[in-house]
Amino acid sequence: VKKMTGGLYPAPLKIIDLLQKTVEKGNDVGQTLEAEYFGELAMTPESKGLIGLFFGQTECKKNRFGAPPKKTNDIAVLGAGLMGAGVAHVSVERGFNTILKDVNADALARGEDQIHKGVQLGVKKRKFTSAEATVVMSRLIPTLNY
Repeated sequence: VKKMTGGLYPAPLKIIDLLQKTVEKGNDVGQTLEAEYFGELAMTPESKGLIGLFFGQTECKKNRFGAPPKKTNDIAVLGAGLMGAGVAHVSVERGFNTILKDVNADALARGEDQIHKGVQLGVKKRKFTSAEATVVMSRLIPTLNY
């Protein structure tokens, strides 16, 4: 448990301790200890951090701007480096026609090759067929000028 949690979360160890004591001393003692441990764990900094994380993630999922007026089918990514190629890769796999622009032909070729390798890995892992991979790659439009 310590290896899986990195020793950062006290709850898993308390749960194991609670289960051992419940088996040894019975359900009545176990239920009393459960309430006690819950009270202790609820007040830890880890608990407060996880609660904050939960509320933060929930807030990020809300769209404050409402639905867009029209659906976007085309996007452009400036820069075919590691990050740009990664964004373009995810975009073409999600069905967006994606223009990948870079000022350097070698960088553009490397970015396109990175995307192609990623798509071929998807075929290897049976994420999609090679025919679907061809469709995915057809959504990529590499260019040096726009």
